[in-house]
Amino acid sequence: MARRKKSPVEETTAEAETTATEPQEEESTAAETVTAEVQVRELREAMGLIGPVVPKKPVLESLSCVQLRNGQAMATDLEIAATVDLPGFEGTCLVPYRPVLDLIRYIPGHEELTIEQRGRELNLSWSEGKASYETYEPGDYPPLREPEAKVEAIVDGDTLISSLLSMVGYCATEQSRPVLTGVTLYLGDSVEVAAGDGYRMAFRTLPVAIPTEEDGMSNVIIPIRAIEFLNHLWTKAPRTAPLVDSLVELVSSRGKLHLSLGDNGLQARFGPVSMVSQLIAGTPPNFRQLIPAEPPIGVYIYAPDLERAVRRVRGVAEDARGIVRLAWENGTMNVSAKGEEKASIEATIPVEIQGDSGKVALNVKYLLEYLKGKTGMVTMGVTSSTAPVLFRYASSPLVLIMPMFTQ
Repeated sequence: MARRKKSPVEETTAEAETTATEPQEEESTAAETVTAEVQVRELREAMGLIGPVVPKKPVLESLSCVQLRNGQAMATDLEIAATVDLPGFEGTCLVPYRPVLDLIRYIPGHEELTIEQRGRELNLSWSEGKASYETYEPGDYPPLREPEAKVEAIVDGDTLISSLLSMVGYCATEQSRPVLTGVTLYLGDSVEVAAGDGYRMAFRTLPVAIPTEEDGMSNVIIPIRAIEFLNHLWTKAPRTAPLVDSLVELVSSRGKLHLSLGDNGLQARFGPVSMVSQLIAGTPPNFRQLIPAEPPIGVYIYAPDLERAVRRVRGVAEDARGIVRLAWENGTMNVSAKGEEKASIEATIPVEIQGDSGKVALNVKYLLEYLKGKTGMVTMGVTSSTAPVLFRYASSPLVLIMPMFTQ
């Protein structure tokens, strides 16, 4: 049975709690004072970047804080951890995330903020004011452990992250099959990404290589939250210029993502940012095997035409188990729905048909979600009224939607 893997930070939580209850040596019993300075703008940007993984209801109270430690800021919810460089900060302290972020939003960015922690007391001061908070001992915060990498690669971050993000909507939302609640990344000379919820699936081959040993890892399943947070970091984090010898290297390296994969997690690094996440344990379905051979019937449809027609019949369809019926012949498609109480509605649109006439019934919600935002021609491939319907659009993922059975 598939189970959730422990994150690199979660594995150390029990150890940290046990250590906290053990008698400490005399040197550590006296509260040590940590004093450091940081520019408000830099602290504000760092906390804003890593803030989404600060839990609102933490399993450990100290996780409501951001850890500042020797030139870095860190936040974690025990499933995902993120660090960002904070140059010039020396020492270790825990800063309550929400109250301090609310405070520094209203302090000029150029101000120098003095941070002092002694025991569980945190004091902040700047040229025009000061503030005090109750916090937690630095030792209460679980340490970050990076995954033991089995596979490492430098990839095009824009391509990989946008492709992973395009799969999120096809993941399952309920937990009966955990392997379907994340996006599967198939490793190799041509990386493939796939996701499915049992009723529909998406599949895509990327111009990205993540080579692996012959007997090494072949795939990993990345949680949705990790993908969405990585996209947040990739979009918001500053891109620092790497130290390279030529302009060509400088330009080509700015979009690179350093990826490390292991049984116990994933680490992604770029610029001043690093993210560590657990992976979903288990074996994913063989998504590639689920893709049918090229269907004998191809229907070429202008996506906005089909979307408008489906929206017209949506109200009636939703009253009848969400079923929308598509039937095509002689260059036209009839889009219809039949309600429970003899209500019916239909619309006709022009299409190009390669193959025989036919019909199929689909879930109106899934069809509209697929068509959203598409402005050109969509190809609908049909094998039979009971086989998965294959959709293609430009460079978007290949999508399969299971048909619905009707009388």
